[in-house]
Amino acid sequence: MGKRTTFPDDEDASTRRKRQKLDDDALDATFEHIQSSNDLRQLLAFQQDTSPKLRQNIQSFKIFLDSITYGKDEENRSRGLSILLQYLRLTTPAEGDTTSIALADVIQNWSFASQSNHDGLLSAIPAVLALLLKTISSLIDFRDYGVQICKALLQKEQIKLFDRGLTANKSKEHLISPCLRLLTEITAFDGGSSARRIYVLRDITFKRLDIFLGMRIQAPTGTKREKLRPSVRNNALHFLLSNLKFQDHIAKADILSQSKTVRALFQGISEDPSHVVLEILDSLRRSVVLDDTLARKYKSKLLTDWALSQLAYLYEYPEDDAAHEKSLSIKNAVNSFLLYVCTTVDRGVLVEQHGWYPPGTEGFNTEYERIGSEFDSKRSEREPIYTEKVPVRNVTLANFLQGLRPYASPYHLNLMVAIFTAAPELVADYFLKKKNFSFEPRISATWIGYSAFLFSTVQLAPPTFMGDHPPPVTIVLESILPQPLSQKTLTRCLNQKIELVKFFAARLVVIAMQKLERVLTVWHGKHDPRWSSSSSRLLGGFCQRCPELKHAISAFRGLPGGHVIFSEALLRMISMYYEITPQLAMREKFDVSVPLTAALAHHIGEEHGLSSKGFQFLQLDHLLEIARRSPDMVWWHKSGKVPLSTFTTLLRLYASLSLPGGDIIYNLLRSLVIEHTILQQDTSQSALDAFVATLQCRSRETTDLDALYAFLDMCILRLVRKSVKYCGDVDDLVQGSSSTSGEKRPISLLTISLMEQWPFFVESASLLDLTDVCSWLAQYLDSSWQIGEDISILRAIRDRLWQAVESTNCGSCLEDALSKRPLPHKSLRSADARDELLHNDGKAINPGYQGSRVGVNFMLSILVPPVEGEDHPGLNRWANKDIAEAVVTGAVGDLLLCLCSNHEEIRIQALVNIRLLLAKLKVSDYSEWQQLYLLLEEVAESAKQIVSAHPFPYFGGVMATRSVQVLDDPLHFMYPKINKFLNKGPQWNVAKLPSYWIDKVFLHEPVEDDAHNREVDWVLDTLIDGLRTTAEMESYRKCNVFERVMSMATSPSVSLRCSEKILHLLYRCTFVDGSTTLITRCGVLSWIRVQVSLSGGRREQLKLLAGRLHETCDMDRVTEWSGGTIDSFVKLLANIIL
Repeated sequence: MGKRTTFPDDEDASTRRKRQKLDDDALDATFEHIQSSNDLRQLLAFQQDTSPKLRQNIQSFKIFLDSITYGKDEENRSRGLSILLQYLRLTTPAEGDTTSIALADVIQNWSFASQSNHDGLLSAIPAVLALLLKTISSLIDFRDYGVQICKALLQKEQIKLFDRGLTANKSKEHLISPCLRLLTEITAFDGGSSARRIYVLRDITFKRLDIFLGMRIQAPTGTKREKLRPSVRNNALHFLLSNLKFQDHIAKADILSQSKTVRALFQGISEDPSHVVLEILDSLRRSVVLDDTLARKYKSKLLTDWALSQLAYLYEYPEDDAAHEKSLSIKNAVNSFLLYVCTTVDRGVLVEQHGWYPPGTEGFNTEYERIGSEFDSKRSEREPIYTEKVPVRNVTLANFLQGLRPYASPYHLNLMVAIFTAAPELVADYFLKKKNFSFEPRISATWIGYSAFLFSTVQLAPPTFMGDHPPPVTIVLESILPQPLSQKTLTRCLNQKIELVKFFAARLVVIAMQKLERVLTVWHGKHDPRWSSSSSRLLGGFCQRCPELKHAISAFRGLPGGHVIFSEALLRMISMYYEITPQLAMREKFDVSVPLTAALAHHIGEEHGLSSKGFQFLQLDHLLEIARRSPDMVWWHKSGKVPLSTFTTLLRLYASLSLPGGDIIYNLLRSLVIEHTILQQDTSQSALDAFVATLQCRSRETTDLDALYAFLDMCILRLVRKSVKYCGDVDDLVQGSSSTSGEKRPISLLTISLMEQWPFFVESASLLDLTDVCSWLAQYLDSSWQIGEDISILRAIRDRLWQAVESTNCGSCLEDALSKRPLPHKSLRSADARDELLHNDGKAINPGYQGSRVGVNFMLSILVPPVEGEDHPGLNRWANKDIAEAVVTGAVGDLLLCLCSNHEEIRIQALVNIRLLLAKLKVSDYSEWQQLYLLLEEVAESAKQIVSAHPFPYFGGVMATRSVQVLDDPLHFMYPKINKFLNKGPQWNVAKLPSYWIDKVFLHEPVEDDAHNREVDWVLDTLIDGLRTTAEMESYRKCNVFERVMSMATSPSVSLRCSEKILHLLYRCTFVDGSTTLITRCGVLSWIRVQVSLSGGRREQLKLLAGRLHETCDMDRVTEWSGGTIDSFVKLLANIIL
């Protein structure tokens, strides 16, 4: 085989000759080591040849600059900078010298390389010059030399060298990239001092920039160093971004006007490395978007709908394990960029708009103000109906939105919702154009994503801007219930067997109705015929698009039991029909009594864990709203599941103090009471409030109220059916009363019905039930007298009630009724306050803590500690009764409480009478005499050493009184623990009694599996009733009662009733000088702050408690303790609660 032919004289022989592969050590050995500025000057001196020696010298200079720029040895770096500074001083002409240029030898070598077509030097020299400028750009001592170098490079002769490199063939990237890097360094040097000159020479410097931006490295192969080598696109990007940063607004505007360059910038941006993408986004934000000197129209030339779509592709930036964090940062960065430019006015994309008004229809003092209603009616007839698209100002965003996929990407969904929020005009335009995607029900990821998008869009608040005339109804309707949510589609969704589809449809209709309600409220407030007409057309259009009510009712009835979330959504939807679109609701007959009865039965059966039944409470609220608005609702019939009528059942629930959000029930009860004249409405204080307060008080004393409510239900039903008869009975009582005053006072018809039905109840009721109802009747008569009802009629009724039970020996409480006027309860609302509740849910208690319900107010008034009376009938009441009756009627308990009297003689007499009672008990036939005897004996033994010096502690007295009631009922849940306590010893350690019962009940398992909450209720009632003086307050503090009780309130298993009673206990403390102790020693204010965030249902009670604590504490002591921060903390707490 012959030898290859060589071409020594051919100028392209070097390019065809295969390059020798040399190792790094061989290369380093050929490089010159620079020790002084003279070495550097000799190294870079002009040589009129293209021998490898010159290229080796250039490479030695590059290695020298690399050691300065990237070297870690600070000593070598300082020495290198000193050499470089001396070299630049020698090669830079003096000031005023116009014949010489800086770095003349290097530039002359570059020019000679261009003349001799030496590609190696044409690539190496601009590359080393770029590195030189980069090295000295941050050093102030080199600034003047760098400026001289930039000027020299931008002279006419050197610009031709740039032109030679920038016009090279696309395959010669090694010639193009160094020139771009050198131009980038020149542009950025000295804060862009030479940037203007770069722009002036744009015919050369910006030549083919769009082409360079498209030159990527395709599938890089080879060594790791070759893979990391920046492409021509990267260098062109740096040059473009550097110009956008340092050019003035005129030059920027011209650059951004180059459509080819801008398009090349974004073309395939998703293929760029992550660091390049982040650099592009950051530079565009800082240099273009945030540049206030740049007009918006030039920003919009950069951020076209096509450019925004290219950026949106970055949401799908490919991820791998090595670059996972970078990929996430890219998605977040592009999301932040798009959100900012698309939702901020005058930042390049978003144009100021006027909500639902198309361009030119804003209506600022237009002719509609001057022309009469005749023109308005004609105008409404000619109002445009948009079916294909809507005129919008934000055309760029409108086009951009059509390409997004909110059903597939959460980023797209959030971006679109943000754009719709900033530009509401785009909602209607989007859905009118987007007809290629339907909402036909089918369970798939796409359908669920599209449902979420529709939900988020419909949920957007209406725009705040409203002009002088209403916006087009078509646009408003598309924003409330978009076209994909047609009546046919929603009906199919509700008729699906899949509950999730029904749930989505119901929630979409609910939020659409809520949005419609807000819009109609604003429009009705305009008080203008044009707005009223548009409101009617909007409501009519909505009714045509939403499904018929019968499909929602059918979907609700078809739900299996236990699907509380789905049933709550459907009930809310049905309720909204009755509230927002009654014209649709009245077309269908919905027997709400059946689900309402079932819900009431569920709540009546619940004894604990009510705090976890939020959805059931919501369902009950919806059912009550439907029942209140439904004309077919019957309140006075009984159902098989509930032994009471619906009205009485609601009354019982409201009086139980275990139902959050009771204002709805109260308003409903009040409207029914007024409609059927059950209670009088003439007194300044509410008869309904007094009536409910007595039931609440009774529910605190006992949990067995079935007989009482059965009796009330019977009386109310007869009253409703024969109200005229009872009005006549009132007249008969007025004429036959012993009143001598000429003033006629009101009386409630319910009281008359109670009187009439009382004899029948007495005949059928048991002794225990009869006693309970008698106690309630006495309280009810006293409350009626308190609010201002006719005392003479009330006494006549009391006498008749007493006569019916006189022979049973269980109505002594009726005998005492109306004997002494009770203290007025400040919490009872006046008539004006009652009316205000219907609109405002209650108002001020004290500044900073506002809002209350009647039940809460009256309940707190009951918590005021009772005051010892002047006479003590409890000393002798027991003597005239047998033991069983004395126990049942509470006479034994009254005797025990006399041990707590402030008068020594009363205490001693009570102790003597207890001894007499023990003797009587020992010879009686009372079935539980042994346990009662043991109890009384231990109380007497514990009190005999105390009563002569000071009162027996009220907690001990109350505990003994309540224990008497427990021992009378062997089936009582506290019976085993009371007996175990009595067997501990013959004498009580009264000081530690609260701690004992908290430990045995709170921290130990109950005797019965489901009785824990009832036991806790019992102990809390005892603690509340036993806290009557400051002495008990101090005793509770020593036993750590409050800390343990407040800790109990944070338990997830505590019932709502227990939580409320804990608040009652803390409120009771404020009446016995305990506020300061709770604040300074127990941290009650911080506890209230935590409770507000944990339980929204007790906000009014927490407000009352916080306000009461602040009002009754020792302000000087608390201020000193808190360092003067108590007032600011209370204000902060008030803001959190409100």
